[in-house]
Formats: sequence, structure tokens, C-alpha cells
Amino acid sequence: MLKFAGVLVAALTVLASVAASVGLGAGHAIEIDRPVLAAEEGLLLGNGDLSVSVYQTADAIIWRFGKGDVWDRRLDRGDDAKPPHISEIAHGIEVEGWKCGPYGGPVEATRGTKDPKRMREICQSAPPSYVKRPYPCPKPVGELALHFPADLPGMTVRQRLSIEEAKLWIECSWPSGVKIRLESFIPPKPNVLVVRWNVEHWNAATKMGLRPPVWFSLYRWADPPLAEFAARFFADCRHGAFIDMASPKVTPLAPPTTKQVGNLWGIEQTFPPDPTFPKGFSYWMVPFTSGVSVELVDMRAVGEARLHLMTNENAPSGEMAVAVATTGDAGGPAEPIQAIRGALGDKPAVAIARWEDENRKAAAEFWSRSKVSIADPLLENLWYETFHARRCVTAAGKVPPGLFLPSTVRDYSHWHADYHWNYNFEQPYWGDYAANHLDLGDAYFVALDFALRSGRKIAKDYYGCRGAFIQLSTYPILAEDDTLGAVPMGRMAYMTGWAMSHCWWRYRYTLDKQWLRSTGYPAIRDGALFYGDLMKKRADGLYHIFPSNSGEDGFTGNAKDYTDRAQVMQQARHCLQMAVLASEALDADADLRAAWRDRFEHAAGDDGRPPLVLSGLAKERYEANPPEFGLATPVNNYRPEAGKGPLPELGWYFGQYPISMLGVLHRGEFVVERDFPIFRRLASAWRRPNGLYWAMTVAGYGRAGAWTESLGVAAPLQEMMLQSWDGALRVFPSWPEKVDARFDDFRAEGAFLVSAAWSRGNVAALSIRSLRGAPCRVYSPWPKGFSVVDASGGKIAVANDAYGRPEFATQAGGFYHLISQ
Repeated sequence: MLKFAGVLVAALTVLASVAASVGLGAGHAIEIDRPVLAAEEGLLLGNGDLSVSVYQTADAIIWRFGKGDVWDRRLDRGDDAKPPHISEIAHGIEVEGWKCGPYGGPVEATRGTKDPKRMREICQSAPPSYVKRPYPCPKPVGELALHFPADLPGMTVRQRLSIEEAKLWIECSWPSGVKIRLESFIPPKPNVLVVRWNVEHWNAATKMGLRPPVWFSLYRWADPPLAEFAARFFADCRHGAFIDMASPKVTPLAPPTTKQVGNLWGIEQTFPPDPTFPKGFSYWMVPFTSGVSVELVDMRAVGEARLHLMTNENAPSGEMAVAVATTGDAGGPAEPIQAIRGALGDKPAVAIARWEDENRKAAAEFWSRSKVSIADPLLENLWYETFHARRCVTAAGKVPPGLFLPSTVRDYSHWHADYHWNYNFEQPYWGDYAANHLDLGDAYFVALDFALRSGRKIAKDYYGCRGAFIQLSTYPILAEDDTLGAVPMGRMAYMTGWAMSHCWWRYRYTLDKQWLRSTGYPAIRDGALFYGDLMKKRADGLYHIFPSNSGEDGFTGNAKDYTDRAQVMQQARHCLQMAVLASEALDADADLRAAWRDRFEHAAGDDGRPPLVLSGLAKERYEANPPEFGLATPVNNYRPEAGKGPLPELGWYFGQYPISMLGVLHRGEFVVERDFPIFRRLASAWRRPNGLYWAMTVAGYGRAGAWTESLGVAAPLQEMMLQSWDGALRVFPSWPEKVDARFDDFRAEGAFLVSAAWSRGNVAALSIRSLRGAPCRVYSPWPKGFSVVDASGGKIAVANDAYGRPEFATQAGGFYHLISQ
């Protein structure tokens, strides 16, 4: 016992020394010494529901508000044809030989058709409600602007966003000696932005007759006519995405208005009734001020609602809170505003100080869940900046963003800023559970619930199947019918499996059967029911899927090209396997499980090839790896084997890089010496001033908003340090020899929290906390193997599993150190 206790102390000493060498515990900040001129690049604050992007113009500091549930939910399907039944598409492909491109254009029946009009309306890629309407889409909430004393020349701006404190400081200074210092934050509750200001040396400015020292505007502009927006968007970036949508049928929202709430003034934007909010939806922006006068500004001529917030010229400092409340809030928007007014009472400074303390504690708690230290500031900051952005815009139980961050969207958005289910929406969530942030990952299921509601109707009415079909494009709305009822885009069956992978991951990372029973399994069950009914047994004794199309392909006129397409078959098999495993874990649906297993075990091969026959570890790894990451190969050595070639140097599109990189990591094709420098170089090239990584170039798509899909960039970085997807831990499996690093409390499948250090090309320390008491399997990071001791220094027996991987028993809550032999 004494021997192992001494080894334990030595291991802890190594962890401490490596932490010191790479700066563990140091705060992280984004510091900018120049103006940031666009909301997409503005520094972010938020609580997962309300967020702001802070940027500047020549005359103002601007806080642009965003909130996940603020959507124009109008869905005008008046010009849409009836969505096609899968039997119509099967007939068209098999009998009439339909041929069309993936994004509309000419359509041909190579063997003739009795109804060319119906063929054309089916094969238009997406219906008019999608390609000829800009809504549904998220909407910017509005802005708060602090106006500079414009007649003071030579202003400089310094900005510092403290990530661990979730707070932003801005200092504006002039050669005359005048300084304006600003602090802002958004507490976890309520949904308010707090802004403090302090003006120094204002006497130098008053000599020029400048008064007051600072003043603010709170405003929401008029929703522009689409033709005007489309013309300006094309003029700015030569992208005509919205030009073809402009028609008399597309109308802007009603103009915003100023609104009196008791003795307060605010701004209200209303939205028409829809199935989600039958009485209509609205949001309020209400400023709470002390020592600041509120003046209404008559902006009816331009359809804008604006308040001027005028500070006392004799008061060099002050603070205010701006609340945003919506119909989607409990009792909202009136009830949250009343609660905030009650909390502020006659001592607003006390309430704001309490919110500040709650903000500090919430941020500290968030960042205590896991840590990363890398002797490469770019990559260490990538991790902190990415999860800071995720924390600002994503929270369990709240409506998550689609393609763009809410505080950065324009009046209309590319692709409706929808939930794109092939990977664009799912990718940002891939790193959340590994980073031990269940609160972020669980926001996914809010969006999935919307998709499942419409997906059950699509499965029943247009496929004749049970369960649910996950459509490529969905919104946070209660859709009354298929929102993308056309082909090929609207009948791609592989998204259903992709969407369910997240449910199984959540369970594997937590082993939480209660959650699986209430949330995860019902969704997986719906997916498996759909695939089970979609698959048809043929004379060869195998289950086939027809029609099926992969990617975003059009039709070729050849039926065999749409039989058992690889992407569809792989996702179907994976979903069926997840359903079998989940039902076994819950001892549920034994009869369904038998049918699912039969289809899984007797599914046809991909693209006409024979079914893949694997055994042993190769089979286990293949089945554990989600198909979106490709065919995993058994790599038992510590360092992956040479791959097929370097990762691509991407040009206009970075958004696909995270999924591509996860694929090569899982397949054992990532060669550290070759591919790690590419990853680092791309990270440097694509990083924006606020730490975000955009998916597409501004030159190609204009300033569309800050992309969410690129927030998945943290996932491959984490999997270079820790992988667990095949049932065993790999520690620093793909890490450069000369870059020291450490991570603390990464979560691994099997419900483990893992901490490890890498120094001088070796794993220097490794410890594991078991949350559920599952057996722990580890690919040894040391050539001669390892021993295990518990927290008290007691030796734990290590054996090998059926595939030769070291394994040891754990207890729930147990803490274990692995030590090189």
C-alpha cells in the first residue's frame, strides 16, 4: 500500500508540474484594440437564451440583441403542390425514369410520363414556400447604442472580453484626456443586459460645449420590403439569394412600436398568429434606468421605434438594465417585465449587484466542469472561445439557433437560417458532452422535438410508415404539413439516422437510464420504426430500401442508382442497432426489438454490394462509429497508422471541416505530423475577431450572420486528446509530440470523467473518475502497460477484455489513477 501511495503522490506531482508548464488556471480573454465594425464579428455575451453581439460604428458602441425564440413563423404554403407520397417517387424513378438536378432546373421523364405537370412540381428540389419566401426565419431583436461625443477627435477603443467572468469591458479614450469606461454582462436570470458607464475628465470636453457626456438609443428598425433588402444584399456582395423571392405576396412585418408598460416605456415588435402561437407572438425591449430620462422619438416616417435614454450631464457614471421578454417566456412578455421591475424596486443598484454576483458564480460553475491547457495559445483559446460562444447562445430547454447566431442575423437569412439536419445543425453539439457540458448538448432535443412532431406526419402520410421521418429542413414551429415537400431534397431518408445518433451519445456519455426512458429512447424508437417499415424484404432474404438518394443528389433516370444507397442504408442500420441496444438497456419493446434486430442483421449491402461481413473488434468498432464519420478501422496501436492523404486545404467553405476531421480521426487516417499543422493553419486563417470560425467566406455569401455549424471545431480538437467512441479510452491518440497539453474532466462514454497530461511526447499523468460504476477499458498509452490505484492508493486489478484491451472494475464515484509500468 505504501508503495502505491508513493506512486500516487508522484502522479499528482506530475499533473501539477504539467499544469504549471502550460498555464492551467490562467484566465482567458479576447482583447481587441480597434473597432469591430460588424455584428457578426462583435464580442458575445449571453446566458443561452438572451445574447448580444457588441460592435461599433463611427459614432456609437452597439449591443445587438438576439433571442432564440424570436422568429417570423409565417409559413405560406399557398403556392405549394401537395407533398409527394414515396410511391409516386418510386414510380417516377422506376417506371418513368425521372432525371433532374439536385437544385431545380429541367426535369425529364426518360421513359415518358402521363402527368408532366405533377412530375415537374414534385422534382423542383424545394417548394415555393422555401425557395420563393424568406420566412420562416429568425429575426434580430433590436439594438442599444451608446453615442460618442462625436466632436472629440482621435478616439481609440480597447475591448476586453473575460471568458471566465462572462463580462465585457470597453474603454474609449481621446487625446484630450476624456475616457469612457463601460462594463456589460448578461446574468443567468433574468433576461437583461446590464451596462455600466463611467466618464473621466469630462471637464476637458465641456469647454467645447459638449453635453451630456453619454447618451443612449434603444431601437428596432422597420422590417424592410424584401425587394429592397434583396437589392442591397446583391449590391453589397453580388449574391442574389433573395432576388427571386421578392414578390407582392412577400410582406414585411408590421412596424415596431413604442409601448408603455406601467410607468415604463419600451419597444414592441409583433408577429402574426401562427399554429405555434395562435394569438400571435411579440417581444418587448424595456430599459430600466435610474437618473436617466427616457424620451420618445417620433420615427413614424421610417417605421422605426426608438427611445432616447438621456443621462444627467452632471453625473459622470451610471448603470442601466435592458430587458427582453417574449410571448415564448413563461407568462411573457408582461410577467417577466413585471418581475424585473419588482426585483429592481427602489434599490436598483442592489439588484444589479446581485445579478453581477450570480453571473460571476454561474460562469465559474460552467468553467469548473472541464478545463484545457495547451502550449499553443491559438488552440487553447479556440477551445475556450468556442465554448464561450456556445454558452452565450445555447441552453437546455431553450430554443436553440439554426444556421446563425441570433444576435448576428440579418432581417432575412440564407436558407431561412433553419435547422439543417444533415450535419449543419448537429455538428455544433458534437463536442458538448465530451467537454462535460450536458446543459449545452441538451438544447439539441428542443429542436428535435419540433422535427419529430412534423416528422410523424410525414412518415404516416407520405411514406405509409410508423415512427418519424426527420426532414432536411425544419424550424422551431409547429408545422401542419411537410415543410419541404419536394424531391430530391425533401425525401432524403438518411437524416433520420443522423438525428438519432445524438440521443444515443447522450446516454452513452451519462448512462442515465431515466433520461433515456423519457427522452432519448422515444426518439430513437420513432426512427427505428420508420426505417423498419421503409425496408422491404426481397427474394434474396435481405431488406432493401427503394427509393433512396444520398447527399443532395438529383435523379439520373436509372432506378439502380436509388436502391440501397450507402448513406441511407448505413444510417438505417445504425438507427436500428441503437434501438436494439436502447430497448435492451431499458428492457422495453421486446417484440419490436426482435424485428429491428432481424432487419439490422439482414440488411442489404450498400449500393448493390454484398453486406459487409466483419467480426471481433472490427465489427464492434464499425457498429459503434456513427456512419457520418465513415467506416472505422481497428487501430490497436497507440499512434494511428498513415492515412490516405492529407486533410484538404479548404477554400471557400470551412463548415465541413469538423465532420471531415472527425472522420479521419475515427478511421485511423489522421497523421499527426502531416495533418495537425493543417488544422492549426486553418484555425488561424478562419478565426474572426470574436473567436468564431465562419463556415463560408464573406466574398461568396455576404455578411449573412455568424455561423453556428463551425462551433463544432472544438470536437476534433478534443478527440485528438481523448476518444471513447468504440468502448475504450484512447488518451492523446493524435497529438503532436512537441506540444505539451493537459485536459481536466473530459467526459467519456461509459460515464467517466478523465484528466490527463501530455509532456515531451508522452502521457505524463492519467486519472479517471467513474460516475456510474461501469467497467473501464483503456488502450494503454504506455508500451509496457499500466497499473491502477484508487484514491487511497489501493491497487486495482487489471485484466484484458475479449479483444485484449486492459479493463478494470470501478465503483460509482470512484477515483482512479493509471500509472505507467
